[in-house]
Amino acid sequence: MRIGELSERTGVPAATIKYYLREHLLPSGVHGEGNTVEYGPEHVHRLLLIRALSETAGLSVAQIGEVLTILARHPESAFQAMGAALAATHREPKFSLASEGTTQAAERTVDALLEEYGWAEVAPPMYRDALVTAMAAYYRLGNRDPQEVLGHYADAAAQLASADMEAIAEATGEGGVNVEQAVIGTVLGETVLAALRRIAHIAASARIQEERGPSGTMGS
Repeated sequence: MRIGELSERTGVPAATIKYYLREHLLPSGVHGEGNTVEYGPEHVHRLLLIRALSETAGLSVAQIGEVLTILARHPESAFQAMGAALAATHREPKFSLASEGTTQAAERTVDALLEEYGWAEVAPPMYRDALVTAMAAYYRLGNRDPQEVLGHYADAAAQLASADMEAIAEATGEGGVNVEQAVIGTVLGETVLAALRRIAHIAASARIQEERGPSGTMGS
């Protein structure tokens, strides 16, 4: 197929396809007679993959390039590829509301949580720092210590991580592990989780409102 048909099948404008080609996110097509260039199913798949990473997961072009490089570098190791993809797609907080006091309080909270769950020795500094930045902003805005809520978050995260690892281990044992599927599932999983959490919040809020009734107090 020519670039026009490739654009039609993927919904990616021809100019954007040419940009991806220049950035080496998309492999070159096969040159035919004259100046014609033909593209195949692998180009369709790659463009859909790029769209998922860009438009659904919100990754930058540089991050997409990192993920694609990781997929090529770890064709048979889903666990290594997932770890590398998580590091490559990490987003540093753009701004910190922290003061010296709130930073110290946040560090105590985060370090205590990581220690409690046995994560202190394995947590990469960038993730620990992101937690500290978020918690420092939380404290700076006058909120109370959310230790109990953080525990629920950590419990949920641990359960999700175990489910992900078990699924990959099971697929590996059956010889059917798909490294791309594991990596993309990890990246898109954050979008899925955020959407599910919001839905759950709405459902829980509606349930509480129903239980309290028009007066706003809990019914008997």
